[in-house]
Order: sequence, then structure tokens, then C-alpha cells
Amino acid sequence: MCQNAQGTAVSLLTAIEPTIKNLLTVTGVINTDEGNQIITYYDAALAAVKNWQNGTPAQNAIQAINDLQEALPLLPIPALYQALLSVILAGITTVLGVLSANSPAPLSTDPADGIPTAEPHEIQAAHQAKIAVDTTAEVEKLVPGFKRSIFHSPASQYQKAWDSAVDQASIPTDQKGTLKAA
Repeated sequence: MCQNAQGTAVSLLTAIEPTIKNLLTVTGVINTDEGNQIITYYDAALAAVKNWQNGTPAQNAIQAINDLQEALPLLPIPALYQALLSVILAGITTVLGVLSANSPAPLSTDPADGIPTAEPHEIQAAHQAKIAVDTTAEVEKLVPGFKRSIFHSPASQYQKAWDSAVDQASIPTDQKGTLKAA
């Protein structure tokens, strides 16, 4: 298990917040019903993750994050900004992976899969490995070319992916890195 899964998830969600607000602002969605709903979903997700404890079931936090993840693609985001939306969704996918991998592994009811004979720590390790592989694959689909690093925090990797997507799309920014309308 990640020693500080909650801290990692909160840190990554905190890094995602300004990018969501920046994307909503530059696309003119920030002060709409849809934009307000996204901010509400984000706030609920962050609060749920802050209330979650490592090693306990994360259903409430996962549901709150799923609400955000499902609503974002429904926004009227112009094609120019779709890569940025994909980076946001990849960040959210990573948060879901951290929570899922650090929640108790589901117990199998099928004796044919061999899990009931495994030790609890082996079941948890297999669960974590599967979640890591699945999360990495999903992130790579959303952000092609992304390479996970064990040497950098998820929040710093997220920011690097965001900055790279901004550069690749040639989206103008101010000196602070805030997007400007194209």
C-alpha cells in the first residue's frame, strides 16, 4: 500500500483544481450551470478524499470522483482544448487508481481463481498490481506518450502533462501559465 495514499490523492486533486477552473474560464463555461456543477462535483470529490482513510473502503470518495469524471466530457469544450480535458481526466483516473489500490481488495467467491487460498497480504498485493496496470493503461489512452515515474509525485507529473499539452496545442498563456482565449 501507498504509505500516504490519502495525501497523494489530495495533492493530485489539488493540482487538478486550477486546471479545471482555467479550462472552464478560457472556454467560457465557468459561470454557466454546467461550470458551476463541475465546481460542485470537484469540491465534493476533494472533501470525500480528505475524509477517506488509507486502507478503508473508498466507495464514497470514488462515487464523488466518478460524478466529476462523468460530467467533464459532457461540457462544450472546443476541439483546441480537448487534449487539456484528456489530461484532467487522466489525473482524475489516477486519483481513482490510488483510492482503489489502497482500499481493501475485494474477496473472491470463486474458488477456481485460487484467491481464497492466498494470504490476505498476497490478495492485497495482487489487487494493487492489477489496479496499477489498469490505471496506467487508461492514463496512457487519455494522454498518449505519458510515462509514469516513480521518482516524481503524481501532482508534478500531472502538471508536466498539462504544460506539455498546452505547449503542443499552442494555446497562449500569460506569465503565470494561465490559459488565454485563443
